[in-house]
Amino acid sequence: MKHRLVSLVLLGLAVTQGWAAQLQVSALHPLMADLARQVGADRVKVFDLVGEGGNPHRFEPKPEDLRKMQSSALILASGKGLEPYLDRVKAAIGGVTVVEVGRTIPSLTVGKDAVYTCCPDHGAGSLDPHWWHGIENMRRAARVVAQAMGEKDPAGKDAYLANAASYGKRLADLKSWAKSELSKVPRGQRKLVTAHNAFAYFAHEFGFEVIAVAGLNKEQNTTPQQQAQTIESVRKSGVRAVFPETGAATKPVNAIAAATGTRVATPLISDGNGTGAEAGFEAMIRHNVRSITTALATP
Repeated sequence: MKHRLVSLVLLGLAVTQGWAAQLQVSALHPLMADLARQVGADRVKVFDLVGEGGNPHRFEPKPEDLRKMQSSALILASGKGLEPYLDRVKAAIGGVTVVEVGRTIPSLTVGKDAVYTCCPDHGAGSLDPHWWHGIENMRRAARVVAQAMGEKDPAGKDAYLANAASYGKRLADLKSWAKSELSKVPRGQRKLVTAHNAFAYFAHEFGFEVIAVAGLNKEQNTTPQQQAQTIESVRKSGVRAVFPETGAATKPVNAIAAATGTRVATPLISDGNGTGAEAGFEAMIRHNVRSITTALATP
């Protein structure tokens, strides 16, 4: 009995030490938190600061968020200008490493890329920060995160790289599935009328065009002139449906649907702000592909 008790105590210490040894990672975007879990698995403890269902465009770190970041070995930001507060965070947290995951991923520029069929004045010339809508981009991001984690935890480097490779294979399968589903949409219907300019990377990867109602974040309002321009573009396109987004105002999209006689489709998840079974990158892509296919492939 005594030996058994000693064994249990030692096991408890080992578990406690194992937990304490986890690499602490803070994430400034729900999809960066998801990515950290995919790559880090049980070697990391992830602080999802924005939280499931949260809007990264609206997030501003609170004092408790800064404390979590200061206790972390690594902070994952989306990058490409999405987090305007990032310089302030860096100044506040001292020497904690901040990785802008999207920094090395090729960028699209608003108003200059062929995926946009209207609204060039919605941030024309701006860097589009919504890189996570490209599946290939997320595969690349997994390798970026694995490298960053391996630098902080050399003993786990091989595990992180293996996890990133395994996740990459899953994403390759996801892309094949998405291409197969989206092939059901006639070429003349491959236009996305969305609540804001979030889907250029998705459109670029899968051969769609974007007709966006608003700008690069959900808080940008459209002027009557911009809305009239969008209505005219939708009429000319002959597209069958328009897409609201989770967490975005539905009034502009509903007005366009009413003016053009189009359907209002199932809302898309634009910023990784799905909840429950639709939280995380893979679930977001599956939800969006199903919504698009259902709305645009059906006469």
